[in-house]
Amino acid sequence: MSHVSRLYKGSKPKFSASDPRGSALSPGKHLPHAFHGSPWRDNTILSDKLDFCPIPTEEALKLWDYFMERVEPIVKISFSWTLTHLRAALSDAEKWRRLNNGDHVLILSTCLFGAASLTNQECLALFGRTKASLTNECRVQCDMAFSRISLLAIDSISALKAMCLYIKANVDVLTSRSMWTLMGLISRSAEQLGMHRDGTVLGLSSIETEERRRLWWQLQHLDLILSLKNNVTPLSFGAGWDVRLPLNIEDSDLNPSSRTPPKDRLGLTSFSYTLFTYWIMEKQRGFRLTQASQAMAGDKSLLGCLADSMIDDLETGLNENFLQYCDPINPLHTILQITARAVVNVLRLRKLHEARMRSQNSDDRCHIEHFNACMQGMRYIVLSHSNLQLKPFIWLVESSFLWYAFIGILVDMSNLTDVNLIRSAWTLLSQLYAVADHLSDLQDDRRKSHAARSVVATWYECRQKPGLAAMEKPAFVSQLEKDLAGLESNTDTDKQSQVIVSQELWQARPIETELQPFGFEFADIDWAFWDSIS
Repeated sequence: MSHVSRLYKGSKPKFSASDPRGSALSPGKHLPHAFHGSPWRDNTILSDKLDFCPIPTEEALKLWDYFMERVEPIVKISFSWTLTHLRAALSDAEKWRRLNNGDHVLILSTCLFGAASLTNQECLALFGRTKASLTNECRVQCDMAFSRISLLAIDSISALKAMCLYIKANVDVLTSRSMWTLMGLISRSAEQLGMHRDGTVLGLSSIETEERRRLWWQLQHLDLILSLKNNVTPLSFGAGWDVRLPLNIEDSDLNPSSRTPPKDRLGLTSFSYTLFTYWIMEKQRGFRLTQASQAMAGDKSLLGCLADSMIDDLETGLNENFLQYCDPINPLHTILQITARAVVNVLRLRKLHEARMRSQNSDDRCHIEHFNACMQGMRYIVLSHSNLQLKPFIWLVESSFLWYAFIGILVDMSNLTDVNLIRSAWTLLSQLYAVADHLSDLQDDRRKSHAARSVVATWYECRQKPGLAAMEKPAFVSQLEKDLAGLESNTDTDKQSQVIVSQELWQARPIETELQPFGFEFADIDWAFWDSIS
């Protein structure tokens, strides 16, 4: 039952899910919701509720279990007993029918995320179809289930959780623009439910308080991700809310009969990875709010670079609160350790990127520092892919790929004169393509094909540098040339005779012409392209 039912005394009248009178937030006049609560809802063909799970039971249970193994340790927004209760409904029709629409869509979004965490090969082996086909089917079922929710007036915590999972599972699959707009709907509904106030202020129980904290901070995380992808101001990250960080506890530490919240545990818990993400956000938020309050008018960005001192303090705090407790034999600890180091490196890289953009002299130290930071970012990616323990979390590694660091290496190589640095970059790129299989699938993401062309162009440019003419071409570069030839012949069959991706073609073109399509002048690159193509 929704927490907003607390606003009522006595019995609450029953209305259909689409009726605004069924919401605790309904106005006194019982006015209808805009678009009946959902822009695409057609009340003439949709029943009020799903009578059964639209995903076959065996498949749904498999997807749920993969979610629990691969996603839930990273994105913990529901308590263990809630997940057990919902999973039981997958194999019990009566339990399914007793759930509300919010619970139904939470189950389906969970299955969708389970599918998204699988590789294409795993989908073929387990479900007999491609990952694209499986995730599309799950997404369609989610979309249809969401149409039974009043999306313009959400009053169910389960529905908000479902939206979080839906957005996170689709963050690189659906357009950033549409996801950003959807984020606005969810944020406003969350605020209407009072999620922006800490449960202790509202006099809620420790369990209700923790549930709301976990959900609110996950919403802020998504808000920040999508604002960066769209280059817009976060909706509520810098607003005046007072929700505290969730506690560093196990679910079992919460006592339903106690009004006193449990104490934070020392060391790492099963919630620590999720908490570490929120901890970084809280530190950034505090810094940015202070920065904005002291800034002159027009200089109050919430997305700008952090000060060096702030990054240093952040790193110290991560070491003290999380990293010192990491055990390398625990996969969750390992991914936390790598991610934390990578986050600090990215924060420093953003500072160096800014300095690189301002630099007027190619001899400035910021150029080498920028190159080294980009290399470091790719090393973390290689390490993550190479560690067999982290196989369950490869979906996270792939979705967090640092495109601007990858392209930064190629751009910086064009300007480097140090032969050893250039050779080290090609060694690292060879390692990267050897372990990160998804980079070689050029058809599903334009960034990958653009990156492949950039790699080949950079290779032939490097060969023209003094001391590198005899450098042996890496095998992955030759393979990329073949893959690009195949890609171009498939997409432009009328011009097959013109498709020749070879050393002669690359070397025959003037360097300016060769590199121009990829914007290899650092300041001219459309860096936003590498974060998102909508």
